[in-house]
Amino acid sequence: MTKKHFQQMAEIVHAILYGCWTDEPPYWADPLRGDWQSSFDATQMHYTRAVQTAEAFIVVCREFNPRFDEQQFLVACGLADAPPKRGTKGRTR
Repeated sequence: MTKKHFQQMAEIVHAILYGCWTDEPPYWADPLRGDWQSSFDATQMHYTRAVQTAEAFIVVCREFNPRFDEQQFLVACGLADAPPKRGTKGRTR
């Protein structure tokens, strides 16, 4: 897997998180087994789906690349904040 693959996966999770992914079940899913027409907050549903998708991608990415940076991936997905930059503490211009 290349960086391009990891970026594409992060873009998918990001789209799910912000509701830019379909709420319709895929053709192969059994709509009777899932809560596709849920009455709870859509934002919570998007977050839950994004977290589950990110976790699935993380499992695959770790298998293909043992040096996979999970934190960087979660930041790219929109599920984590970027860590503060190093070396700026106490500096003045």
